[in-house]
Amino acid sequence: MEKTSELVSPRQAARAIDVSESSLKRWCDQGLIQTTRTAGGHRKIRLADIVQFARERGLSVGDPELLGLPPINQHSAPGSAGLQSAVALLVQALLDGSELTARQVIFDLYLAKHPLSRIFDELIGLAFREIGERWACNQADVYQERRGCEITQRILIELRRLQPVPPLTPLAIGGTIEGDNYSLPTAMCELVMRDLGFQTIPLGTSIPIASLVKAVQHLRPKVFWLSVSHIRDDIDFVTQFAELSEICGANGTALVVGGRALTEDLRQRMAYSAYGDTMQHLEGFAKTLFQAAAVKKQ
Repeated sequence: MEKTSELVSPRQAARAIDVSESSLKRWCDQGLIQTTRTAGGHRKIRLADIVQFARERGLSVGDPELLGLPPINQHSAPGSAGLQSAVALLVQALLDGSELTARQVIFDLYLAKHPLSRIFDELIGLAFREIGERWACNQADVYQERRGCEITQRILIELRRLQPVPPLTPLAIGGTIEGDNYSLPTAMCELVMRDLGFQTIPLGTSIPIASLVKAVQHLRPKVFWLSVSHIRDDIDFVTQFAELSEICGANGTALVVGGRALTEDLRQRMAYSAYGDTMQHLEGFAKTLFQAAAVKKQ
């Protein structure tokens, strides 16, 4: 059963995207927007469905508060230059611990139809790089960076709510290796895969590679993403990774790796399907796999 907070009325949806209620109901009748009925027979629309419809049709979500989303940030510009100008706003919001402002900056760009992969690479990624540089120069403290990570993680969870539920499509799973507790990269990988239409199962962080091998054996995914931000021992990692690579090959699973801990030397000792140092690289490779799977199904 849908949560009440994730359902809106046709009137709310129409006002939020600045169209007439009759037009919105007509789109619902045509099947362009999926609807559900309450116990009392009232028509409701999933939050994710109205947001995705607006993004696909290029409609502006002029009043996101009607959908329970953060209000528009008057200081951010969601146009073509918005992604660049938003970095400074997000950096300051995360350092200040202003979750509302951070949510506004990210959601404004998402509702303006910027791809998630670009938001992750060119906004969130650059913002944390800037925070890291300030930390190194003693212009920011550890708690500010950690707090910023927690804020961003909560925002990613909210973004996931706005994604349509994938139908019975190819499965993608992934996570991080034991000792790697960086949750943001693998969370972003999942959202990118869902945005492409994959079903996803995030496995979480700090998982022994032997357990990841079992996950591939049991779940038999089309894609396995591995985010590697920290490695305890290079030799052990390469040895154990070989087992993961072998089982992925045997199961026909594409193994996609990335992360700042994967040096050129390490990569030369690893066997994988694709390497990506950005979310846009992941998106490009995964898109070809999804399209190939769709053609094969036909």
